[in-house]
Amino acid sequence: MKGFFSYDSGFFRVLDKIGSLFVLNMLTLLCSIPLITIGAAFTALYYVTMKMVRDEETYVTKDYFRSFKQNFIQSTVIWLVLLVTGGILVFDYRLMALNREILAPARVIMILTLSGGVFLAVEQAYVFPVLAKFYNTTGQTMKNAFIMGIRHFPKTVVIIFINLVFPAITLVGLLRNGKSLLAPLYICLGFAVTAYTNSFIFVKIFDQYIPIETGDSSESAGDNYDETGA
Repeated sequence: MKGFFSYDSGFFRVLDKIGSLFVLNMLTLLCSIPLITIGAAFTALYYVTMKMVRDEETYVTKDYFRSFKQNFIQSTVIWLVLLVTGGILVFDYRLMALNREILAPARVIMILTLSGGVFLAVEQAYVFPVLAKFYNTTGQTMKNAFIMGIRHFPKTVVIIFINLVFPAITLVGLLRNGKSLLAPLYICLGFAVTAYTNSFIFVKIFDQYIPIETGDSSESAGDNYDETGA
């Protein structure tokens, strides 16, 4: 029993991990409130969770705001591009759906719009983790994120599923019963646990694009690297 309650025991390590994820989740929620900062918030979230997965020395709050500040401009531009693109796709789909009986190409456009939504989902799944890990221009970051998503498509499907499954279950519960037991848990841990789970996949993917001869100099850019190799 003494070993069980030791600070080095597995029990306390799990509690420490849960506490770190709770703090990360609250930081992400707070930093996402202005909405325009959502990209920076999730980039910082993935920066910290990937360090946690690698068992690197991590100072949750310090590392979070370090990445948030460092990647703020790029992540905000990317987030706005994704938001506008998603809005256009939704608008086009709804417009064609309302007029599919009178516009001959409406159904074709709807299919193309849905295909664009799939591509957008792939981009969204990768772009903020890629930005958190690699240093590059905004355009190159978005390009590399999409190429990785297509190249590792089976893993991409898993990542998107992880991103959607808990919000979907929570939403279904709220719509059917007006409440969901998962809602409070998701508010406290949902985003961080999702990012932490996905980070196990991302670190394996990203390791394939990191030159072996990085040395210790990689830390100078917040664990970013000049090229992804994608």
